[in-house]
Amino acid sequence: MQRNLYIQILSLVIIFRVLWFYITIPFYALQYSPSKGFFFVKDIHGEVLKITAILYAIYQSVLIAKAKENAKLAQLLIAIRNKKIKQSDWRNIRYAIVKIFFIPLMLPSAIIYFKLFIELLQVHQTYESYILWFNQYLFSLVIYGVSFITLGFYAFGYLIESEKLKSSVKSVDNTFLGWVVLAICYVPFFIFITQFIPFPTQDYAFFINQEITLVVRLFLSFLMIFKMYAVINLGAKCSNLTNRGVVTTGAYQYIRHPHYLAKLLVWWITFLPYLVHHYWAIGAMVFWSVVYFLRALTEEIHLSKDSSYKEYKTQVKWMFIPYIV
Repeated sequence: MQRNLYIQILSLVIIFRVLWFYITIPFYALQYSPSKGFFFVKDIHGEVLKITAILYAIYQSVLIAKAKENAKLAQLLIAIRNKKIKQSDWRNIRYAIVKIFFIPLMLPSAIIYFKLFIELLQVHQTYESYILWFNQYLFSLVIYGVSFITLGFYAFGYLIESEKLKSSVKSVDNTFLGWVVLAICYVPFFIFITQFIPFPTQDYAFFINQEITLVVRLFLSFLMIFKMYAVINLGAKCSNLTNRGVVTTGAYQYIRHPHYLAKLLVWWITFLPYLVHHYWAIGAMVFWSVVYFLRALTEEIHLSKDSSYKEYKTQVKWMFIPYIV
């Protein structure tokens, strides 16, 4: 009984320290400018982070109170203390690192995009035409809505590991390359990398005139919704670096990485206006595309250790585009 109480208190202390670190230094709010250098956007919905910390701590308190979780955590802490860490213990340590890194990024960001979505819904403004209405208003709603749902699913996936939802973690990637190509896609590492290799794309790229921009943004909206659809197909299995079982429904019936395909297409389309005046930037886009290809490749290597995924690959042969790659 005393050991369980000790483990609960220790776990909560660790959780609060990690969350307080992210609240104090919110890496997702890290920015850079030539005049200021690196700085944090301090006015970016600070109250959301506090709410997130409280909710997450309550969730972990309930989770740790369960005997099964207590036993797993106790076994891990004892193994670390005695320096007798087994292979299964390393899996739990890697998964803990994944959760510690991603939950403070995904959960607050999902709440912030939800808040932006609701605030934009409450805006009442007239536009000269339906073209401007879509380009200046509805397209932002699509971005905020898709971002909220996508990040929300991933936050849920990192928070919850459930046998009932068939989202139990079977294994965690243990390769150096797999962790590196993932880490550089997220802050704070992403911000530092982009000072040397820029990320020359943005969602609100303008294409010649409002009419052409409308057509492009309609297609971009379709791609973003398709990306969201792919994430919804994953359901509670959403998470990086982990094997939680094979998903064969929805978009995953046709290609193995629909999420990455949609994201890369959005990037390249919104990069085109920048390319007109900065031809050198093609190298940067190739770099980031290769990074995402390596992410898909390292996932394939990791997941292919599972016989069920090997069977899935025989049924769905294409990673990104049917009959091409």
